[in-house]
Amino acid sequence: MKLYIDYGGTNFRYLFDDGEVQSFSSEDVDLKEFLDDIIKNNPTISSISISFAGTVNGGKIIRSANTVTQNFDVKSYIEKEYNINLEIQNDLNCAALAEFNTLHVESLALFYIGTGFGSAFIDENRLILGSSNKSGELGHIPFKKSPFKCGCGRDDCLELYASGSGIKRWCAYYQIDEKYSRLDLLEKLNDEKATLIVENFYQTLAHAFHTTLNLFDFNNLVLGGSVGKNIKIKEFLEKEFLKSSFEREPLHVSLSTLEEGSLEGTKYLL
Repeated sequence: MKLYIDYGGTNFRYLFDDGEVQSFSSEDVDLKEFLDDIIKNNPTISSISISFAGTVNGGKIIRSANTVTQNFDVKSYIEKEYNINLEIQNDLNCAALAEFNTLHVESLALFYIGTGFGSAFIDENRLILGSSNKSGELGHIPFKKSPFKCGCGRDDCLELYASGSGIKRWCAYYQIDEKYSRLDLLEKLNDEKATLIVENFYQTLAHAFHTTLNLFDFNNLVLGGSVGKNIKIKEFLEKEFLKSSFEREPLHVSLSTLEEGSLEGTKYLL
């Protein structure tokens, strides 16, 4: 029996083989305790694949801006303690694998905007991982100063302006009721501060888009996440593409069709 896990910034999901997805709050999860318990209660587990919302390398969780689990060599622990094969990868890389195997293209860029702003890239059928598996941390590119700090410790991250958590924090800062902390609702408020939050979101998104377009020259872009899977964002980026610095091959922008992209992507790790 195979166990697949998506440890996100907000939700923790898992399933066995092709069974039903179980979900609960990531705040309630101690990963080591969860794995110990589920292995002891399910002795037929043969392998574990984990998608993690943070930095991982060589089977070890390094850190995360949005979860409590840090500095845990989960692969070594599980394989030594239980003799079960475990693979773990950044959640956006997992999602990119799922999108790639759905679309059947040779290369793509992935923007998932939800709790945070994540990205991943596949070129010539291979994930771009970097020297220490940190490629794609687009949300933590320094952008401009804010009055609060990101989970990574900086106060100028792109993610502070263009993410679900960023929108909520700006609403709190401007004393706008949290129930309006969505782009479409803020646009309808007819409020100067609400308009500024929306304008900053799109300005930040444009900066992220043109930066990565010039770096990776992609021609397929997939948008996902609770904030990013939005037809207005798709249309905005299609217009931004027309402002590109150079002549390029046509860009195909699509909204993810996957409900659980990061979780689906764990199936391609083993």
